[in-house]
Amino acid sequence: MKRINREPQTICAVSTPHGVGGISVIRVSGPKSLKIVKGLSDFLPEDVESHRAYYGTLRALDNTEDLDEVIVTYFKKGHSFTGEETLEISCHGSPQICQKILKHLILAGASAAERGEFTYRAFMNGRVDLVQAESVLALIESESDNASRMALRQLKGHLSTKIESIENSVTWLMAHIEAGIDFSTEGLDLVSGKIVSDKLLEISRELSSLVESYHSGRALKDGIRVALAGRPNVGKSSLLNLLLEDDRAIVTSIAGTTRDVISGDTHYSGIKFTFLDTAGIRSQTSDEVEQIGILKSREAHEEADVLLFVYDISEGLKPEDVEILRQLPKRTLFLVGNKVDLVAGAVEIRAILEQLSSVPGFENLTQQEDFIKRNLFFISALDQNTRPTILNEISVGFSVANIQDGVLLSNSRHFENLSKALSNINHCRELLGIGMGSEFLAVDLKEALIAIQETLGKRFDDQVMDRVFKEFCLGK
Repeated sequence: MKRINREPQTICAVSTPHGVGGISVIRVSGPKSLKIVKGLSDFLPEDVESHRAYYGTLRALDNTEDLDEVIVTYFKKGHSFTGEETLEISCHGSPQICQKILKHLILAGASAAERGEFTYRAFMNGRVDLVQAESVLALIESESDNASRMALRQLKGHLSTKIESIENSVTWLMAHIEAGIDFSTEGLDLVSGKIVSDKLLEISRELSSLVESYHSGRALKDGIRVALAGRPNVGKSSLLNLLLEDDRAIVTSIAGTTRDVISGDTHYSGIKFTFLDTAGIRSQTSDEVEQIGILKSREAHEEADVLLFVYDISEGLKPEDVEILRQLPKRTLFLVGNKVDLVAGAVEIRAILEQLSSVPGFENLTQQEDFIKRNLFFISALDQNTRPTILNEISVGFSVANIQDGVLLSNSRHFENLSKALSNINHCRELLGIGMGSEFLAVDLKEALIAIQETLGKRFDDQVMDRVFKEFCLGK
């Protein structure tokens, strides 16, 4: 059933989580909301005031039994979340009571709400744009302080305002270019080539800033996935337990103890971290189970946002360590020399860097002071100070404070659309650079504008709506 066909209907659903609790809230929204609820609530006055709560006993539609003692709050049309006439019934948190109330609301003329239908109506009635609608779900599902803070900023319209500003710039430029095409036969240039070039550069930079923020935004929303890599028996499991502050992994002196990927979540500095302890990688093993574990390890390394390569610093970097490093992705890689407590003297950093210089991607490390300061750790998995030391450094690259104005992308749909818009704008700049006419620029500008408007929901179809709202829960 298409959502648009349900707009005239009055819908109802439990908006609080299912299960036993102190109270549950049942939301009713639509043109007949007040009439339907009044049929069960003889305590409501003739003239109900908006944003006022009324206490009384909810009764069955046929008036044969009391359903529950409730508080009913009324929101008149235009002043509710959905933009429609809405009532919220706060009842006792028994699933049986909730189902009984819903049954009588449906008998009185309401329909059971679909997933996300209240937010969908808020979007259709202009209460929120599509970016804000998606932020409602992100806020509900947020699992860290930064994730909820980011979602709340999006719900308040910070991201929408930024995207609308870019939309206005593209619209202005497109209007002047198309007007110039209309007057080209009269030899009139309504806007100079330099102005077009400067404007395209400005739009490109703003889109690039948003697109590049997706890596941090997605990590803040879903959590930073950190995989521990290295050969067997270098202390990865001990380090995992320390970082999680929980004994999740078995720690023994036997090489190859970890056969599967062990994961666990923790929070630090308002960010959720998911740590993955992977099977130690070694080139020769006859154990079939360990071979499968090593294969899973490589998959986890590819999917992780951050890699911690752990080696035994008391033994130094061995040829096996260097070979593993050659195979690891170099996106965000930290080298962790573990068991520093077993090292008698000072750590010879230069010797380690020289060993690494033969690994592709690590050439000339002795001259890269930033890498030495940030990406090289000498720690002990037995030292409690190791946890904040490592997590602080990982957090730096994913901090909201590093994103200008705290505006960043965290939604894959936004990333796809704005990446497309950026590609069109950059192609437009290329065409301008080789002297192509305005009519060619207009094609790319129009494509960019469509992608931006689809992000905001100013252009949409059923497929887009299904993608956005299918993950919503009932009652929201």
